[in-house]
Parts: sequence; C-alpha cells; structure tokens
Amino acid sequence: MSFSPPPSPVVKMKTYLQAHDLWNIVENDAEPPPLRANPTIAQIRHHSEDCAKKHKGMACLQNGVSNVIFTRIMACDCNGLNSRLSEQ
Repeated sequence: MSFSPPPSPVVKMKTYLQAHDLWNIVENDAEPPPLRANPTIAQIRHHSEDCAKKHKGMACLQNGVSNVIFTRIMACDCNGLNSRLSEQ
C-alpha cells in the first residue's frame, strides 16, 4: 500500500466549486446578460440565480481560506486566482 499526500487546498477548492457549479463563474468572472424587456417569472428567477452564483463562489472561497489569504486573493484579478492560490 503506497501513501499519497493529501490534495492541495487549490485542488480541494476547485473540486468543491465545480461540484456546486460555481467554478466557471469564479474563474471567468462573467456577469449574466441583462434581462430582456417583459421577462417571465421563470426568466427572472433564472437571472437572479445566475447573479447569485458569483457571490456564492466568493463565499465558498472566503470560508475555505484564512482572512489574510482571502484579502490577497480579492486584491488580485481573477485571471491570477489559480496561481495566487497555488502560491499560498
């Protein structure tokens, strides 16, 4: 039986965010398109959920790392997020 080291915090965080369908939102930092005129209730709900995904992803990150590291992550752009997490 061989011993393998535990996964890095980056891998764990990425897996967690992927499981909750939040990784693409955090990685791409994309905003959902605005609602069209006269949207249906379903479109309004879907848009609201899409808007909340970015904040859910940030909350997961904040809960997964220390406050100091989270502040450093928020100070850099999202394109450097993966490399910044790797450094920590």
